[in-house]
Formats: sequence, C-alpha cells, structure tokens
Amino acid sequence: MTRRAHPVALIPVDPVELAVDVLATYRLTRLATADVISEPLRQAVLRRVGLSASGDPNTPAEALVAAEDDPPPLATLVTCRWCAGIWIAAGVGLARSVAPQAWSPVARALALSAGAVLLARLEDDQG
Repeated sequence: MTRRAHPVALIPVDPVELAVDVLATYRLTRLATADVISEPLRQAVLRRVGLSASGDPNTPAEALVAAEDDPPPLATLVTCRWCAGIWIAAGVGLARSVAPQAWSPVARALALSAGAVLLARLEDDQG
C-alpha cells in the first residue's frame, strides 16, 4: 500500500517568532483599544461617527460606546479588544509574511513592551 502525500503543505512556524508576534499583537491591541496615550485618537473616531461626551469631556471612549444601545461598528472596533485584536493579528501575520526583516525588530520591541506591562501587573506596589 502506497502512502500519498497530503496535498496541503504545512508552513513551518518558528515558535520564538510566533511568541513574539503573539505579544506584539497583544501590545498593539492594547494600544489601539485601551491605553491612555491613544485615547485622543479613539475620541476623534467617536466624534467622527457622531458619539461624544455630552456631560464630562473626560469620559473614556469605552464608556461612551458601552452606553450606546447600538453603537456604530467603527466605534466598537476602536474600543473592543476582541474586535480590534483579530484585525491587528491579521496585520501582524501579514507583516511577518511580507516583510519579515523589517517587522522583526518592531515586533521584538512591542513584545518586550508587552512583557514589561504583564510583569508590572504582578508587582505589589503596597510595600
């Protein structure tokens, strides 16, 4: 009995590159949807789609979107980690495939930042 080769060839994945890209995706997703530094961009998107803080101008974008019964999709995209994460992951995968030499140092920096953020969450600042 002869064995036939499987018609779909699996693309080899370097586990280190995969881990770096996972952390880079996490960091970019967090940056896009939750970090304070990108809040003005999220607020600009909400203004563009017709959502803005009527009372307190310091209301976070996430709270404004959560208060809506049927928020515009773009407003949801910039505040939902699950929603943005899939698109960011696609971009990370594309960057790794199309321009691996250019992407690698960027991904490494993002992964190091993500690692620092995750480790900082373990600290006990009480003493």
